[in-house]
Amino acid sequence: MTKKIIEKAVVTTTPEVTPEPTAEEVEHTPAEKKEIRVIERIIENKEIAPQDVFGKLNRSQVNLIKNTIAKGASDDELRLFIQVCKGAQLNPFLKQVHLVPRWDSKSGREVRAIQVSIDGFRSIAESSGAYAGNEDPIFDGEQEIGYGKEKKKITIPNSAKVTVYKIVEGQRYPFTATARWAEYYPGEKMGFQWHIRPYLMLGKCAEALALRKAFPKLLSGMYAQEEMDKGTSEESESAKVAKGFETLMGLISKASVEVLEDYHEKINKSDKYTTAQKNQFNEAVEKRITELTTPPADVNA
Repeated sequence: MTKKIIEKAVVTTTPEVTPEPTAEEVEHTPAEKKEIRVIERIIENKEIAPQDVFGKLNRSQVNLIKNTIAKGASDDELRLFIQVCKGAQLNPFLKQVHLVPRWDSKSGREVRAIQVSIDGFRSIAESSGAYAGNEDPIFDGEQEIGYGKEKKKITIPNSAKVTVYKIVEGQRYPFTATARWAEYYPGEKMGFQWHIRPYLMLGKCAEALALRKAFPKLLSGMYAQEEMDKGTSEESESAKVAKGFETLMGLISKASVEVLEDYHEKINKSDKYTTAQKNQFNEAVEKRITELTTPPADVNA
């Protein structure tokens, strides 16, 4: 049941995406702290099926979750999130799992996706009873890169390798995985934490890879936030382009012929917009130019 719930969750594609503030980062009243403990007990209660958890929460508890760890979430998004927390036995108030906003380029809107922290990965592995620890990341090769307007220099690892151990039929076996910088670095705009802690961030990616390799039944389809940062960067750029295009379309009705012709030339030279967007824009511009240049009908004729 757990695996099915998790597989549904990761289908949702959803910026930088920093996890929403958790209960530890927000000041709560004594009453709210009490409610949080009740919510945690509901999630941890093994007698409650994952699909029934959301129904056990009252409206004040749902609103509390939305105001802390799931800001902006709809009831449906929150229901799925709570189901995954329950099914995987993860505590969102301990930062083991996050519900984060992402731009869905297919639907052209912001949605929320579930991401598991590296602590959540470790917790799931430990709950199996077969997790036997892991080694610190081993980094191979270094290079210097520059970022920002001043091109500040930092040293980054080319790759990170982590070995996770699992007990199989009484024997301790190693499962090793390697993460490469070029495959996970999200770029300058979204790489704030990567610039501050490059070794830590890449090490987390390698550890998540190794844990999935060691515990595929438990972790299949689940990804750490650090693994998703690069995709987030691309989605964020898509969101900006989509919003810019929407704004541009709104300006057509207010622009003069000269401005419209200038827009038309620039849009068609740009590589930011898709062919469909360009066609839509050109059609709207041509229609507006026709309206502006066609003399009004003589009502006295």
